[in-house]
Amino acid sequence: MIRVRRRFFDLGERQIHYRYRDGAGVPIVALHHLPGSARQIEPIIAALTGKTVVAPDLAGTGDSDPHPGSAPTIADYAADVVDLVRGLGYGQVDLYGSHTGACLAVEIAATVPDLVRRVILDGVPMYAEAEAEDLKAHYAPVIEPDINGVHLILAHNFCRDQILFWPWYEHSAQAARRAGLPSPRDLHGWVLEVLKGLGGFPLGYRAVFGYPMAARLPAVRQPTLCVSAAADTLAEASRRAAALLPDGDLVLIRDTGEAMAPPADVAAAILTFLATA
Repeated sequence: MIRVRRRFFDLGERQIHYRYRDGAGVPIVALHHLPGSARQIEPIIAALTGKTVVAPDLAGTGDSDPHPGSAPTIADYAADVVDLVRGLGYGQVDLYGSHTGACLAVEIAATVPDLVRRVILDGVPMYAEAEAEDLKAHYAPVIEPDINGVHLILAHNFCRDQILFWPWYEHSAQAARRAGLPSPRDLHGWVLEVLKGLGGFPLGYRAVFGYPMAARLPAVRQPTLCVSAAADTLAEASRRAAALLPDGDLVLIRDTGEAMAPPADVAAAILTFLATA
C-alpha cells in the first residue's frame, strides 16, 4: 500500500509542511480548506490512486510556519504554494482546491498559467458583499490559550458547529444543516489541527472573505471542474462559478446526509476529469 508521507520544505526563514503521495503523471497539488490543515483532505489524497499528490499546510496552519505578514492575502498564500511547486522541481501541475484552497487554486491558475494544466475547485467561496462582511466580522473567532483550558472547548465547539449550522455562529432552526457529525475520533483529530493554527486560521478566513472570486474566475483559462457535495453550503456558489469560467464544468455529488462529499466520490470525479486531458 502506498502511504501518504509527511515532509518539510524550506521557504526562506520559514518552513512549509506538506503531505506527499508518490505516483505517476502530472502531479496534483491539493489545497485544503479552513480551519485545520491538509490532514482533513488526506482521505482524498489516499483515494487518488496512482497519482503523485502534494498537499501543503497553508502558512500558519497545521505544521507550517506563520506568514510574516500581519494580514496575508490569497495572493500571499498562493505565492507560497508556487514556491513549493517550483522548489520541488515540477514543471506543470494540476490543482485541486477545497473551499479556501479553491481561492488559492484560482489565484495560482490566473497568475502563473504556465504552471497549471487543469484545475478542480471543490466548493467555491463566492459571496455577496453583505454576506462577506458578516462572515468577515463573525466567522473566524480569535481563540486565545486560556490557563483553565477554555480555549480547548471553544475550538472543539467551533469545529463541531461548522458541521451543524451555517453559518456556525447562528444556532437557529433555520441555520441547521441537518448533517451528520463525524466520529468523536475524527472530530478530535480535526480539532487538534485547528489548535495548532489558532493564530493562523483567522488570517486565512479574512483573506478568503476579502477575495474577489467572481472577478477572478474569468481569468482562469485552463479547463476547470467545479465539484461540490449537493449538501455543501457552497453548492449553489459552485454552480454560479462554473458559469463564470471560460472553460468550466460542474459535477454535483450525491447527498449522503454528511457535511462533505465522500472522499472516494470526490477522487473519482477528479480522476475522471483529469483522464480527459
